[in-house]
Amino acid sequence: MIDLDKVITDTQSLIRIDSQNPGIQEKECVEWVARRLEGLGFEPKRTIVQPGRENLSVSIPGQGTAPRLVLLGHLDTVPIGAGWSLPPHEGAIRDGKIYGRGACDMKGGVAVALGLLESIKKLGIKPAGDILFVATVDEEAPNMAGAHSLVQSGDLRADDQVVALEPTGARLRIAQMGLRWIDLRVTGRMAHAGRAHLGIDSAHIMSRIVDRLKRHIESLKHEDPILGRARFTCGVFNAGVATNVVPPFADAKFDVRIVPPMKIEDVIPLVEKIAKEVIRDFPGADFSIKGLGAPRPPVRASEDSHIIKSLRASYKKVTGVEVPVGGNDGHEAYTDASMVAALTGSNSCTVFGPGSTDQAHTADEFVSIQELELVSKVIWDMATSWGNPR
Repeated sequence: MIDLDKVITDTQSLIRIDSQNPGIQEKECVEWVARRLEGLGFEPKRTIVQPGRENLSVSIPGQGTAPRLVLLGHLDTVPIGAGWSLPPHEGAIRDGKIYGRGACDMKGGVAVALGLLESIKKLGIKPAGDILFVATVDEEAPNMAGAHSLVQSGDLRADDQVVALEPTGARLRIAQMGLRWIDLRVTGRMAHAGRAHLGIDSAHIMSRIVDRLKRHIESLKHEDPILGRARFTCGVFNAGVATNVVPPFADAKFDVRIVPPMKIEDVIPLVEKIAKEVIRDFPGADFSIKGLGAPRPPVRASEDSHIIKSLRASYKKVTGVEVPVGGNDGHEAYTDASMVAALTGSNSCTVFGPGSTDQAHTADEFVSIQELELVSKVIWDMATSWGNPR
């Protein structure tokens, strides 16, 4: 079995390393994981993703003909932000929960993977297929460079069975919403606020575009039984140069999440169409639009895949009930497993891990020790029963 005490202490140790992205990034965290793996007798492979940023991977050889089990865990976190009541890099434990930036997203999941590797190594277990663990960088950034590098390097095979130990509340995430980030700039004309009629208010134009986009996307009829409906967020909105000046420009960043049968390549044309409609009411104004980061289409794992069958069987063996699917388990969040599926066309990539996505990216982020224990038990059973998905 995986040693829960070590999972807890590893989670705390990882939280205590600042790996904000953008910000300090993952270098110190990569070095800590490398030392931890070397201490277990592994020789981690380092793959350069960008200058000063490396993916780490280790493999446990299996025996038999089962496909390879790939465990993914990213080492970067979002920025700390504001509103914390506990130190974000302390790893404090309160009421059965470990607090800190990255606790659930996803240093707890990485700790579970390390615990699995340690126990298999110490017990000399030969799984029915190879087990590969990859610690990636840059998952929280627009381009997801770590996942792209993993695919481009050829380190993954077509028949690999992939699970990211991301926060799902120990629920099975079998499908993933599509995601496109967009930069939009509106250009107006600067003027004295006392003579506002001589200018073109770019902030006003942008606010109309945002409002119309939100109403349009929320009114779309497409609804997926697992993923729900499409969603739109204007995450960033900046405009103007001074209080008493008609703003000559406005910049916004949009987050558009789609569900089948919508296609990711249709998102930018949709935003462009609505921006053009709004701009017509403001002669002399203009706009420019571009995608931010990698396109992320909707993906779905097959119920017949080895990874899904195995996770379902192990969860039922451990708990006595079927693994929950859908609901409040973060199908909105795009993960390294989702990007691998999108880049390779694989239908054998899924997500299952400790912590709720309601806690990810928040102040006082936490992962419960109870979920760390449950996920550890399920992953252990799955890895040691890998040749027979039952």
